[in-house]
Amino acid sequence: MSPLDDLPIRDDLRGQKPYGAPQLSVPVSLNVNENTFGIPEPVALAIVEKLAKATIGLNRYPDREFLELRQQLADFLGHSLQPNQLWAANGSNEILQQLFSAFGGPGRKALSFGPTYSMYPNIARTTLTEYVEKPRAADFSLTPELVEAAISAEKPNIVIVCSPNNPTGTAVTLEVIERAYAATDGILIVDEAYAEFSNGPSAVSLLARRPRLAISRTMSKAFAFAGARLGYLAAD
Repeated sequence: MSPLDDLPIRDDLRGQKPYGAPQLSVPVSLNVNENTFGIPEPVALAIVEKLAKATIGLNRYPDREFLELRQQLADFLGHSLQPNQLWAANGSNEILQQLFSAFGGPGRKALSFGPTYSMYPNIARTTLTEYVEKPRAADFSLTPELVEAAISAEKPNIVIVCSPNNPTGTAVTLEVIERAYAATDGILIVDEAYAEFSNGPSAVSLLARRPRLAISRTMSKAFAFAGARLGYLAAD
């Protein structure tokens, strides 16, 4: 089999290795961030029943707006969100890819704060977005002053903040999010993939009248639903 680099691949992707985590047969797989508890049997049976009913209509495309799902996600998040403020995709990585495709791209820059989720630079690379990662404080926290200074210096089109942060577990205060939003004219993405593991308030509470704020969520982490590939976005 010929190696990928022998094909006329984009020069900026030549030599890159695909993202992935080893899939090992071990009791606890923290490297893939999965919930180690299985789906309860009543839930599994309910899913199978729904799938059986849906199978009859697989000759047609489903509702392209998936309004029922978006309504349920809005109800789950609360804050008086409506279905048109929610969007879902094939995991939260695809949500981030869509946001980078729309608001990043050639000649545009994304800013984040490391150490943080290793997919951010990969998504930036595949969308031809310049990626800059500024260091966090020594205790891995972010302060309003640190974030504001980085945004002022870099003037990014996208700012992405992970809260609680992967891999440090550090939560970000709403004050930091508010200051970051005020400091940028671009899109501010708050990645809340691990929000259910935090006692702090969600940035969803800040969405009203902030059209450049986007909150990325996933059902993979806290809900033992990684295999369903359901990530979603909440915005104003």
